[in-house]
Amino acid sequence: MLAKLIVPVIDTERGVFRYDGELSNEEYGNMEYEHFRRTDRQVGRFVDNMRRGISNVNQYQRFREVDNEEHPDFFFNNEENEVYVANVKRQSITKEELFDYAGKGKMFILILNINPLTMSGDAESEVRYWMRDSVNVINDPDLPDDVKLKSLQGRDYEIVVEDKTIQIRNCKLVQNFSNQKYPFHFAIIVEKAFIK
Repeated sequence: MLAKLIVPVIDTERGVFRYDGELSNEEYGNMEYEHFRRTDRQVGRFVDNMRRGISNVNQYQRFREVDNEEHPDFFFNNEENEVYVANVKRQSITKEELFDYAGKGKMFILILNINPLTMSGDAESEVRYWMRDSVNVINDPDLPDDVKLKSLQGRDYEIVVEDKTIQIRNCKLVQNFSNQKYPFHFAIIVEKAFIK
């Protein structure tokens, strides 16, 4: 079934990000070194705890937030992208099947194939980074399957079919089918779905 996938992306035009001009190599190196010095103990403890298996935190969390810098409020835009939606058997799903899944309130699996020609640069980056981080977790040989599933980053999306919108919550990428022809083709497990 062809539908629209709504991907929330950070609005980079509202002044959230500050650009003070280009940095020389030396300035950039000093900035990175200072950031490392502020966070190296926390990162070291985190890595040690992960090796011992005593952390319940996502191993692939980015450490940009470890230092206590003040973070601005982010504003989001919803980007519409054309998507092909299939069931676990890779058969095109019908609108009624999708509504049935949403009405049951149980977890289910969808296979999505997003058309890259309909994606903005921000939506493409958001999905690409999410895919990369998820694949890193999935391919980690040191993690048992239950820890992998807990460690996967969840995303909230909306699927628009004709005049109806279905919110899919805490979607986790569980298998990547992407290739050169279809760069955004993957299976997700959906924790909850609601008809809007």
